[in-house]
Amino acid sequence: MSSNNEVLIAACKDDNLDMLEQVLSSDSSSFDINHTDGDGNSALHYAARYASTGCLEILMYYDGIKVNAVNSIEGDTPLHKAAAYQDPECALEMVQILIGKGASTKIKNKQGQTPLDVVPESSHTEVKKFLEKAALNDTADAPVEDKDEESAGEE
Repeated sequence: MSSNNEVLIAACKDDNLDMLEQVLSSDSSSFDINHTDGDGNSALHYAARYASTGCLEILMYYDGIKVNAVNSIEGDTPLHKAAAYQDPECALEMVQILIGKGASTKIKNKQGQTPLDVVPESSHTEVKKFLEKAALNDTADAPVEDKDEESAGEE
């Protein structure tokens, strides 16, 4: 028998809205919306990685969801996963959903890349434009290891 946390992640891997709704409608103490697997990926990471846009949209309305959660392997946020998705239309839709709910464009993964840096160059011009524009409006400070170096000279 799978735990609700495992079912939550499985639903987001397969864009299975019925399975997701089943977990979300159960007792909220029976699952953690921000549960991560052994690689540090949350349901939101998987929804973005597998273009489960239906699940992604539903998760965005869940109180307490961490849109800027960082996984342990790559240091990626769900926005990194969405921006790197191979289908440009799906990538754009997911990036727009995540940015609309407060995802930060400034968080760098373990390779020092922001979500904008992981966008496939040639095919994803609209995704790149959207992220560039969003980055201009992103006033949140990026969580970085060395805050002093990053914020020196910024107001």
